[in-house]
Amino acid sequence: MGIQIPPVLVLIVCKTILAGAPDDNAAFTHWENLDWATEHSMMVCRRNEIQLYDPVEGMRLSAAADPAPPLNLNLAVASQCARVGIRLATDWDESHRNTRWRVWRVGCPSPIVDTRTGTVIGYKLPECGHRDTVICEVDSVI
Repeated sequence: MGIQIPPVLVLIVCKTILAGAPDDNAAFTHWENLDWATEHSMMVCRRNEIQLYDPVEGMRLSAAADPAPPLNLNLAVASQCARVGIRLATDWDESHRNTRWRVWRVGCPSPIVDTRTGTVIGYKLPECGHRDTVICEVDSVI
């Protein structure tokens, strides 16, 4: 059996600052006049690993029914990563509305390939970011 891809996405969240006067209608529009906060010309960010799960997997619809099939996400496929990542990033930003942290990037597991055989021998989660533009605080797990 092959190596299983971990059901984990990485959110790189960064500090923001107010970029100007707030919108008078922000309570209704949810628009925020924010810009990325920088220290010494570097963005200040955190790397958050988000464990994904399928809440329907294993549930029975009735006593006679078989368990629901798992979603079988392959987060190494860019389109599947983007679909899940966009939703997760939007939810994260909304749930952290009263903070100054917002999602900057989403990352999915990347395959580690044995160059001699071409087989996948594992998966690597993305690191925090670009060393020339981002200062990463300690990684955290949500």
